[in-house]
Amino acid sequence: MFTVLIADDEVDHRDLLSLALRRFGYQIVTADNAGGALDVLAHGGVDAALIDVRMPGLSGIELCRRIRSDPALESLPIMVVSADVHRDRITDALHAGADDYLCKPFARDELVARLGHLLRRPGTGAVRSVAASRAALAAARHAAPPAPLTRHEDLRIRHSA
Repeated sequence: MFTVLIADDEVDHRDLLSLALRRFGYQIVTADNAGGALDVLAHGGVDAALIDVRMPGLSGIELCRRIRSDPALESLPIMVVSADVHRDRITDALHAGADDYLCKPFARDELVARLGHLLRRPGTGAVRSVAASRAALAAARHAAPPAPLTRHEDLRIRHSA
C-alpha cells in the first residue's frame, strides 16, 4: 500500500489524519514541522505528503517550495490540509507546488477520494513506485539536454520570479 507523510504541528490533527487514512490501508509517517518532514522525505519511501500551512519554523507553503525544488521529490503528490481558508493562502500554496488544498474541517471520504486521485496521476502512485519514478527521472535528466523554453514557460518563469 501507499505511504503518506503527514506534516502538522498539532498532534491531534496528525492523529486524526493518521486514523482516517490507516482505516483505508495507508501506511503513515509523521512530522511535527517542516524540517522533520524534509528529514522523513530524505529517507525515501513516501508516496504522498499531507502538509499543514501553519507550522513553527518553515511554513507548509515554504515546505512545498523546497519539495518542488528537489529533483528527487519534485513529482511527489502534495495536498495541503489546513484550516486557513483565505483565498490568498490557497493560491499561495498552489503556486508553491501543492497539487490540492483541502480545508479543515473536512469529510473523511473527501480526504480519501482526493488523496486517491493524486496517487493515480500518471507518473505517481499506482502507476509507478516512488523508487521507479526517481530512477526514471534521474536517467531522463542525464540522457537528454534540457529543451528550450516555450514562450509560455518563459513568461511564467519571469512572472513567478
